[in-house]
Amino acid sequence: MTRKLKEALHPYYTDQEIEKATQYYIASKCQNIAPSKEDEPGRTHAFATKQLLIPFFTKHAFRSNGKKETDKFYIILADSGMGKTTFMINLYLNFMKEQKDYIIRLFPLGYPNVLDDITRIPEEEQKRTILLLDAFDEDNEAIKDYRNRLRDILDKVGKFREVVLTCRTQFFPSEEEEPKETGIISINDRGKEFVFRKLYLSPFDDKDIKKYLDKKYSFFQFAKKKKATQIVRQSPSLMVRPMLLSYIDDLLQSNRRYKYTYQIYEELIDKWIDREVNRRSAGKEAYKQDLYKFSKTVAIDIYLKRRERNGFIIHPHEIKPLSDTHGITLNDLELKSRSLLNRNAKGQYKFSHKSILEYFLALEAFNNVEFEKQMDFDNMEQAALFLDEMYFEEAKTLKGKFKISKNDDSRDLNEIEARELKKVRYISLKKITDQDLKVLRGFRNLERLQIGNIWRASASNAY
Repeated sequence: MTRKLKEALHPYYTDQEIEKATQYYIASKCQNIAPSKEDEPGRTHAFATKQLLIPFFTKHAFRSNGKKETDKFYIILADSGMGKTTFMINLYLNFMKEQKDYIIRLFPLGYPNVLDDITRIPEEEQKRTILLLDAFDEDNEAIKDYRNRLRDILDKVGKFREVVLTCRTQFFPSEEEEPKETGIISINDRGKEFVFRKLYLSPFDDKDIKKYLDKKYSFFQFAKKKKATQIVRQSPSLMVRPMLLSYIDDLLQSNRRYKYTYQIYEELIDKWIDREVNRRSAGKEAYKQDLYKFSKTVAIDIYLKRRERNGFIIHPHEIKPLSDTHGITLNDLELKSRSLLNRNAKGQYKFSHKSILEYFLALEAFNNVEFEKQMDFDNMEQAALFLDEMYFEEAKTLKGKFKISKNDDSRDLNEIEARELKKVRYISLKKITDQDLKVLRGFRNLERLQIGNIWRASASNAY
């Protein structure tokens, strides 16, 4: 069945993506409200109701008849790394195994010109087809204007039997578009109302994590499983994200404790590069530095030229000139097959997951004030999270005191909490370094900065 799945999803998904999605799959659950109303994605509201998502579709939603044309749409919302694509691939696979009455098709909306491929499906076939549309937030036209793009998609998919759409929760800019607690999203298009049934992917709970580790590690891998369990206990709020849990083998090689998501990405990227470096017998350190520099350089280039290229991609003929321009001494084969980039069926290159791209962008924004000023964090919420974590971690090392309001008592900066970072208005430092100036940018609402006996107004803007 895996071979048939790969053939059916070609050229939209690579063999590697399909294997990763299906090998240790833990049944996706959904819930009626967003799981991340608070900062920690593992916390949910007491009244959230959960159910298994694939049976919901295969045994109920897809079997119902007599629906209105405008009332057959579903939208699955989730944060980055929560398994939206994994769910869609496994829903597709499960349907192929169980259903014979209807056809099912899966398309990633971030794939170039994919809407043209969808519209080429004959109308008679559309009526018998369940259409899965993955990653609306990665559709370049949606990034430019999500309302018009969604209307355009709805105009072209109205004849399909059912339509399931996935999207990052934060892609919608306000409660108006990703609304309230009603369980529906209504889209009006030229007098016709399309009603999306809204569901949220649930984060992994303790049982899900245990099931995943049981699948991944056999009885004879007891030591690995024990250490993996320890890492999960260290970072429970991070490991509810299936994507991060799927890379736990890389984390087993380190004794580091992880407080923040960016630290896990830092470790994962380091381990991925180390694996490539170990293929070499000589010049390993220079090779490692070049691979890392290339990954960061190409991430910035992909971001800056995303509109020009119509997506978060880079064309193969652009890779070597880019590396040469930045003094990266890697050959073409190394750049294309040994880096963190994956190639799609059209020969274009992209990062295997958008969050890896966002990590490098956050790192550049932290170290480069000019890049941070020009960066658009809309639809880059993972990059914004990484950057806030970096600022907070460094803010706790500052030697001085802070106040949130004029009448508050001063507190040492090493006592600051993450939720307070953007509320701080007054900071007093005995002295200041270039690194301190960089960190002060994280205090978005800073009004007064005292260095010794000298005050500066609007310090966050000045620096």
